[in-house]
Amino acid sequence: MSHRKDFMVSSRIINNDDEYIDGLLDSSPAIVDAIYKRYSRKVKHMVIGWGGNIKEAANVFEEVLLAIYNYARHHKLLLTNHFEPFFLYACQLKWKQEMMQKVPNKGATFHPEAPSPGLDAEHMKYVEEALAWSGNIQDNDNTREELEEMLADQRERWFHTKGNPNTKISIYVIITAIIAAGLAGLLFLSPWHKDVYRQFSGTEMEHIHKEGQEADTALLLHEAAMSFNHGHFTHTIQLLDQILAKDPHHAPARYYKGVSLVELGQLELARKDLGIVFAGTSPYQYNAAFYTALSYLKEGNKQLCLEWLLKIPDSAPIYFKAQSLKEELAEKN
Repeated sequence: MSHRKDFMVSSRIINNDDEYIDGLLDSSPAIVDAIYKRYSRKVKHMVIGWGGNIKEAANVFEEVLLAIYNYARHHKLLLTNHFEPFFLYACQLKWKQEMMQKVPNKGATFHPEAPSPGLDAEHMKYVEEALAWSGNIQDNDNTREELEEMLADQRERWFHTKGNPNTKISIYVIITAIIAAGLAGLLFLSPWHKDVYRQFSGTEMEHIHKEGQEADTALLLHEAAMSFNHGHFTHTIQLLDQILAKDPHHAPARYYKGVSLVELGQLELARKDLGIVFAGTSPYQYNAAFYTALSYLKEGNKQLCLEWLLKIPDSAPIYFKAQSLKEELAEKN
């Protein structure tokens, strides 16, 4: 008998990082959806950037979620760190374990590091114990079965591969791609930089409400995130400008305004905002460098694109995505 819960996409704002753990333990569709929406792309780029494929990225994502679920059911797991560095560090550590079995030499060069603001020793221990834990997993765990079914559904949404059995859609995509490439050739265009830009430019604006945050700013950020994630970049800029009028040093608002301007093709203006963020010390610093690189890619300046990618250190969470872009550009030579 299936105990599967109906799947719903939620716009819920998560106020407490422990809600992620509680949501997994309750197989909450809203929490599972939020985790995939916020972190699937990051894990995908990390795995692909270190020699894996989309299927392997999906496996890492699912196995880490199930490991956290299994561990949390049998241990008191109270997060005092943010969930993002906790989960992404676990995914990095899991992928390192996979690489050490497949390609030990390459695996030895990969050093997992929790994204900013990092993890303390206790939470790193939680991650290591969760991945290594092999305690009793009950066969009649209905909640786990529900969670596994949700993960299977999410795999189709967020880790779609070319091998998907939906052949009608696949054929349509292939035909469309052939037609687009043919038209580009007829128009004497250089299509590679546009294709690569679209491949690497996807991002989402995340806004988690924090206690004590000014109500007007929190509301504007939430509305801006909804607008940005629906591709309404002009409206997003209008909302973010209201925040920047109050606080010119608001790094998230400045960063997402820059990204929105890149999407709108206003590249010089975008670089001014992104440059301000890059010159600071916020968690968005190297994401701003990456989008500055994409701004040059969008106008076909490969050299400056590469120069900005080289500004991103291997300790930055965006590093894996930057490495993938550099490899993609090298293949286009």
